[in-house]
Amino acid sequence: FIYKRLEAKRLKPNGPASRRELIRRASFDITGLPPTLEEVEAFENDKSPGAWEKVIDRLLASPHYGEKWARHWLDIVRYAE
Repeated sequence: FIYKRLEAKRLKPNGPASRRELIRRASFDITGLPPTLEEVEAFENDKSPGAWEKVIDRLLASPHYGEKWARHWLDIVRYAE
């Protein structure tokens, strides 16, 4: 569906994201914060099959994950008003 729409507008999808882009996107999406340089380098150097899962598990276990989503839900119920 999406590819057909891109094709109709004569656009091409981007290629696969680099490991640096992946960890950056995941970190911002899950915690709302950028990854540290050490986290980026560790992920880029970890060539194990479970590297991506380790990153996601670490981000989901972070207190920043809870803070981001708590703030989101409190905004929805207008807790601050």
